[in-house]
Amino acid sequence: MPAPLALNIVRAMAELPLWLLPLTTVWLWRKKENRLLVMTAVLSAAFALLINVTIGHVWPTPRPFVVGIGNTLVAHSASASFPSDHAVLIWAFAFTLMMTARLRTAGAWLFTAGLAVAWARVYLGLHFPVDMLGAFVVALVSAWIMTRMQIVQLLTSARKKV
Repeated sequence: MPAPLALNIVRAMAELPLWLLPLTTVWLWRKKENRLLVMTAVLSAAFALLINVTIGHVWPTPRPFVVGIGNTLVAHSASASFPSDHAVLIWAFAFTLMMTARLRTAGAWLFTAGLAVAWARVYLGLHFPVDMLGAFVVALVSAWIMTRMQIVQLLTSARKKV
């Protein structure tokens, strides 16, 4: 069992970086030229989460503590483990930003924060490492679909025509 201070630090790493998403959204929204990309990033994260929920219902993978593997250091529900919702949210947002040159650095910082989330959630016994790999793939695919299909641009141009 880790020391209480170390455990609190890891618990913070598992949760607090998600607060970077609304903060980044507000920070980037201030510049008009970022707004379509911010909307795309939010839509990408939502789409990735929808994919996760679908995978969880079709293929409900138990968490490590449910099958008696490792130590669980925090209480959690026995919901589907694969892929990680926490990691997919931050990575989908990050990958979307990274697909545009001017916001690649902001995306890289969010991606790094996502790595901390992924590591912490595995360390706490809430996920298997493969859950994070699944989240990485789902987030990347979601960001790619949303940016390449230009969903937000299509929706906003359709709205202007009405």
